[in-house]
Amino acid sequence: GGTFDPPHSGHAAIVKRLLDRSPEARVIIMPAPQAPLRSAEKTFSYRQRLHLLRVMFQNQITEGRVVLSVLEKKLPSPHFTIRTLEALAPYCNTRPVIVIGGDQAAKLSLWHRAQDLLAHYRFIIFSRAQNSVTALQGMRYEVVSDFSYDISSTKLREQLAPLGGAERFRAALAIAAAAGG
Repeated sequence: GGTFDPPHSGHAAIVKRLLDRSPEARVIIMPAPQAPLRSAEKTFSYRQRLHLLRVMFQNQITEGRVVLSVLEKKLPSPHFTIRTLEALAPYCNTRPVIVIGGDQAAKLSLWHRAQDLLAHYRFIIFSRAQNSVTALQGMRYEVVSDFSYDISSTKLREQLAPLGGAERFRAALAIAAAAGG
């Protein structure tokens, strides 16, 4: 899950790392229509973000290793992670592992029903080299700390901001295609 506004090479690298590490795993990518702790303002619409993700992960989707899900879009707002996971449960043979960045790990105590998430789910936290991760009590997690991609959706939005709408989307599409390589 995440806003993926827009998706970038760091997202692609995380998925590649997960699949390389656990070849039998399936990665479910589910763009959030609106993340409760994030600004409602989006550079790209839900539909555009979904298209960018489809382009980025085209090969892995075809191989059946990545599932691009619109489940969260079908759920009522607000889009809380715990509700999404509960709705996803009938479609999974095992309990999903939640993959987040170190920035989100620091905010986990603010998430809706955080204690339920901590009690029932494992986390993989991708932390940029300069960031340390502070885990919450009772959290079952693994930190991937040797992940050093100096890119973020925020930086990418800033770089794309001077472009007009259609030109901005074409640039993001080129970035997604290159990242999916």
